[in-house]
Amino acid sequence: MSERPVASDPSAPAGHLPRVAGEGKRGRWTGDFAAVVGTLLMGSSYPFAKEVLAAMSPLLYSASRYVIAGVVLMAAMVLLRRSVPIARRDWLPLIGLALVGVTAFQAFWGLGIARSSPSLGAIVMSTTTAFSAILATLAGRRLPALGWAGIVIAFAGVVLVVNNSLSEITFAAASVEGTLLWLAAALSWAIYVERCAPYNERLGALPVMAWTTFLGALLLLPVALLFDSPAAFANLDVRLGLFWLYTGVFPVGVAYVCLTFGLDRLGTGRVMAYMYVIPVAAVGLSAAFFDDPLTWARILGGLIVLLGVILTRVALDRSQA
Repeated sequence: MSERPVASDPSAPAGHLPRVAGEGKRGRWTGDFAAVVGTLLMGSSYPFAKEVLAAMSPLLYSASRYVIAGVVLMAAMVLLRRSVPIARRDWLPLIGLALVGVTAFQAFWGLGIARSSPSLGAIVMSTTTAFSAILATLAGRRLPALGWAGIVIAFAGVVLVVNNSLSEITFAAASVEGTLLWLAAALSWAIYVERCAPYNERLGALPVMAWTTFLGALLLLPVALLFDSPAAFANLDVRLGLFWLYTGVFPVGVAYVCLTFGLDRLGTGRVMAYMYVIPVAAVGLSAAFFDDPLTWARILGGLIVLLGVILTRVALDRSQA
């Protein structure tokens, strides 16, 4: 069977999948489908991770599952015939990105979910967009008043989610500690996304994700082994072992491949819109299957966070226009 002719796209970053001539609406539909699948998979990691952390330390869990994810992403590059080797000049920047976007991010992520509920973590992680807006402002880009309003609204929603009550102040030290870890994770991810942009354009999103995921996991692993032993894997029964494997292969490895596929067909703006599915998937799965109680305060707080994030996203898009 002959292949369809491929039209070159000069606006596509190097290393990205080429657009297929005549693909049109079908190409956009497949891009939408890939973005939805990717975000749903990413949201599913929260409740599964919480279960695994009952038997494994947060750092060892985060490092080991990201090693698996890195292998999946490397395999995806080979299957898609992407360029796997990295030029010498790019090694140091990619290691820096790996330290921030994987080593630090996953350390905070694992510690955060070990100390709080999956639903709280998923909602607070939505503030990544607010941190992105703050970073853009620090870099000299003017943020409209709508963006600042969105940031304030988003963090007000976080306060309500943490308080978890509509009638009284109920802040607990454990909830505050977990929230601070989640905010640190959101900031780390925002910095990673911001600094990845020029490398994604030059090298392609998939190679950058694959190498930073794999390198970041290898950098986190020795730190994790200072606090835990590989013998901890013996604590995982078949069910938890499958959960551990799932959270490495699908919510990171397969999800990242889906997102890069969507980016090639839809562009950053439309894919970013689908990121709002992540907390919805995480909260829904946690409440339905993992006994994470869903209160009215947390529902309202989550909606307020999403409103703030959407307003901030709109303001960022306008500032780039």
